[in-house]
Amino acid sequence: MSLRTRVKKRPAAHADAPVIPRVLPVSRPGRCAAAAGAGVFDQTAETDPFLSVDVFRRHGACIPPHPHAGCAVATYLFPESTTSMRCRNAQGGDDTLQPGDLLWLEANCGTVHDDVPEDLCKTVRGVRLVVNRAGRHAHGAPDQTVVRAAAMPQWQAGGLDLTLVCGEWGERQVDRADRADRADCVSSDETPQSGGGHSCEEKPTTLLRLDWRDDDVRTFTIPCDGRRWIALIAQGEAALAGHALRADGGDVEAMLLPPGEWQMAGRAGARLLLVGGTPLDEPVVFRGNFAARDEGDLINLMRRYQQGSMGTL
Repeated sequence: MSLRTRVKKRPAAHADAPVIPRVLPVSRPGRCAAAAGAGVFDQTAETDPFLSVDVFRRHGACIPPHPHAGCAVATYLFPESTTSMRCRNAQGGDDTLQPGDLLWLEANCGTVHDDVPEDLCKTVRGVRLVVNRAGRHAHGAPDQTVVRAAAMPQWQAGGLDLTLVCGEWGERQVDRADRADRADCVSSDETPQSGGGHSCEEKPTTLLRLDWRDDDVRTFTIPCDGRRWIALIAQGEAALAGHALRADGGDVEAMLLPPGEWQMAGRAGARLLLVGGTPLDEPVVFRGNFAARDEGDLINLMRRYQQGSMGTL
């Protein structure tokens, strides 16, 4: 089967949105070999509301407790992971993720957390999303929730297996308390404005996993609902809207995918991740796991962490 695909398109959701898919630069963060990963980092103007999206692998690695503030962190373990992972935060959150589960951590005003594989001789692999919440939960307490694999809708389309990990896709949705996207949408010093900010009715952050059982070509419609979509190839080979994507040796490739009808072709064993979220269209400073509206806000978050106000583990 050829991986060449035809390009179809339709108008984007708003005037400033791109109408042609665009390849995004990917990089590897400075991690040890036992905690390797690759993804999209430091491109907030292109990927808003996502501060980073990366595929990670952990084997025999313990990353020390570290802080987050002004953001949400979603950690999804691929089902083929060979051990579970314990996830804690300084305010008492303590959950064990099994392969196929998702942890959603709303850092809000700030917390310290860690995630440690239960068996350091085995491997966990998955994807991590960091979503901008700068200025939106300035006084909210940190909170973490878990979506179990059994609660995620699964279906087939031709040679594809699809899993909706979180959010909604068409008529399907993941049943969870959407505190991450619908509660406290506006901070205490803001009021909703027509044409400005986003109401509590905005679409939830969505993660859709596509796995090719067999070589196949499908046409997918990316919804024109205001969300921004990123496609990330996690393994194997695929072609999307005329662009070849390949994941090899831990590397990944990513694309910014506008609303419209796009053809996706994949080889058996390929895995593609589609991530969608509503842009905030606001300035953000993201540094040291802190998301802030400006440098002054960032300094305040760092000071709170240094003073121990975000807790300890």
